[in-house]
Amino acid sequence: MQNFSSFKLKPTVSEKYDMYVSSHPKCKKMSKAEVARLMFAEKLISTVEMLELQNPIFSKKTDANKAFGYKAMGLDLMQPSNKTHPVFSHLQMVDDKSNKVDLSKYTLNGLKATYDSKTYNVVQGKDGKITVSLKNGTPVLDVLDYTETQKMLTFYEKGKPVHEISLLKNSATVDMAKLLTHENGVKIEKIYSGECNFPDSKNETFRNGDKKYSRYDKNGKLSYEGYCKSGDLSVSRFVLYTNGKPYKKQNGYEDKNPQYILVNDLKDDIYAKTKLGLPTTRKSISENVLKRITSDNILETLEQYEKLTGNELIQDIKDEIGLDSILKNKLVNHIESLYVKQSSSKDGGKWLAQRLFDDIQGLGSGDLAQHVKMIDSGNLKYVLTEYRRLTKENNEKNSNNIYKFLDVLRDIPGVKIDYKTSDNLAQILAPIEGLLTAIADEWGLKEKDRANLINKIIDVSMEDASKATQSRIRGDINSHPKDYHKVEVDLYRAQNSIGGDMRNFGVHDSSDVKNNKTFSGQIKQGQTGDCWLLAGLNSIIAKPEMLKELEKKVSIDPKTGDYLVTLKVDVPKIGLKDKVFRVTKNDLNSYTNLATGSEKVNAVEIAMDKLIRDDAYESRKNRDFDIDEEFGYVDKVTLDANYSKFLWQSLFGWNFDLFNIEVDPAKEDFNKPDRVYEVSFGGDAQETFSGLASSEKKKNCELHSRHAYSIIGSDEKNIYLLNPWDSKDKITISREDFQKLPTDIEFYEIPKT
Repeated sequence: MQNFSSFKLKPTVSEKYDMYVSSHPKCKKMSKAEVARLMFAEKLISTVEMLELQNPIFSKKTDANKAFGYKAMGLDLMQPSNKTHPVFSHLQMVDDKSNKVDLSKYTLNGLKATYDSKTYNVVQGKDGKITVSLKNGTPVLDVLDYTETQKMLTFYEKGKPVHEISLLKNSATVDMAKLLTHENGVKIEKIYSGECNFPDSKNETFRNGDKKYSRYDKNGKLSYEGYCKSGDLSVSRFVLYTNGKPYKKQNGYEDKNPQYILVNDLKDDIYAKTKLGLPTTRKSISENVLKRITSDNILETLEQYEKLTGNELIQDIKDEIGLDSILKNKLVNHIESLYVKQSSSKDGGKWLAQRLFDDIQGLGSGDLAQHVKMIDSGNLKYVLTEYRRLTKENNEKNSNNIYKFLDVLRDIPGVKIDYKTSDNLAQILAPIEGLLTAIADEWGLKEKDRANLINKIIDVSMEDASKATQSRIRGDINSHPKDYHKVEVDLYRAQNSIGGDMRNFGVHDSSDVKNNKTFSGQIKQGQTGDCWLLAGLNSIIAKPEMLKELEKKVSIDPKTGDYLVTLKVDVPKIGLKDKVFRVTKNDLNSYTNLATGSEKVNAVEIAMDKLIRDDAYESRKNRDFDIDEEFGYVDKVTLDANYSKFLWQSLFGWNFDLFNIEVDPAKEDFNKPDRVYEVSFGGDAQETFSGLASSEKKKNCELHSRHAYSIIGSDEKNIYLLNPWDSKDKITISREDFQKLPTDIEFYEIPKT
């Protein structure tokens, strides 16, 4: 009986065979079948194990010209010698070439034709199950169509089930097989699927009711063993494996002090001593790192190693003098790449940015190329933003040294340096540097290698973007290929265009943009996170006097049909100045996920996007970028996430008279013809507020946090809103209920000239 107090594991039949051959040199010249007979004669293996060695269900050697996996190993009849299955001889095949089981043989008529009626009974029950049995009632075969696409066959030997085989009806191939055997009173179930060469799992039930569950990886090596006591549904103990060796033992899932075998092995590898007491490195470190540290255990292994030793595993490997540099780099790269893949995009990106920063700031270029390979579309934004933050942090130290130097210069008679000059000089001598600029300036690389790394990062940024976005962004990059600050902004923009904004999940597809060349009140937001812009436009459209001012800002070029949108831009040393943004037919076609209902509204969306892009190009050169952690977008590079006041000020200019004025929703008259309002509700991402508002379409109209609404009017009791998700559906909420919400109200008046 299995001893639950220990984790000593019974060797598999393959392991028994390997041990026998290694201790009997003469066996190396014998066939596997001959060796199996010898082992059986010596009572080292059972009859079932001997048959498994003589005619294994699977072979570890695969034919390169055949499909890989379970179906290539026999159950799909890759090389039949007759019309019966080469492993499950019970299965009848269509022919020698089709590799398909003949399902007609497993119908009522087919089985009656196969089994002699003088010896067998073939009957079909009310549940549709067909049973084949001997005249004395001993079962031979059950056939059940248990789904529309699957047929289950159960074969018996001496009245006991030995094979359960699931057939896919459409392809008539083996989908799953379960082999049931009994050895020394232990019931064993081996389960195979179409995805691997070896059993997926093995379940053993002992005489006293205890159970042991084993799982295997695609190479047939153990990945899990769990133990359950009789009558207990929960696992009392389990062992996790990698590369066939245990890496963690735990007494149930509630065990707070599991045994980390792999971590202890790694510690012993690195802190090993020679017989003379000198530090050395065990040769097993290569296998323990490269084969036993996997994506499943990387995070836990690093955490537990640091707890055990007080050091980081990567740093210990880097400091290990007993390793040659090639193997050392191989070990470190394996660990780093797994860590980046398994960490969150945020954690992996920030960690990777630090590695890249160390590569570039150190002597030479470190593992820069290897670390760039670890950048993917998920962590890229975090890599770029964190790298800029690191340079800012580093340069603040340099700036302090610059200021100290300038203070010394000020003490020299005749030298005049004001503080504005100091700030400008500090920015020139210690600018915030983006990753692309840093790579382009990296002296430790050849120019061709630098270009390849930059192009790799550009390609990664485009991986998840639509073709239209890729075309638009690459067009921008081609217009300034060597201005790496602008290129980096383009990368942020490509990353922000992935799949739309989560806040608008489930909103209609915006592919049906209408050819409406007027400002319409029927706006519906697309998958772009510009609710602030659309709410701002709805507020203007609801006020006739304000709408007249808006119409002056958007015109159509009679020669080309292009839209001309006039917006205010902040020009250094000059201030606000009108700039006309041309929105072409190509722009309208290449921008996806914009609002529906009005092409003129789309023109404003695109013009504002261009303004934001140009502003990011010009004003963010010496600043870092921020990421909204809940939604993942980069602040101030695209239409995603802003404030309606930004739209109003970009259309009509700043109104300094409105600074520091707050709106009291209990008293404010929201009907003022020369004033526009917008509100957003505070709270966590995607939080909703129910039971407070109603609309023309819904009795209970949910209001969403972190989403902008237009305030289009009010009366003594109620306030009226529009949601840019559906601008036709007016929302009503009482002033009393409105005040219960965490609100942020913005308003604007066109400055009096």
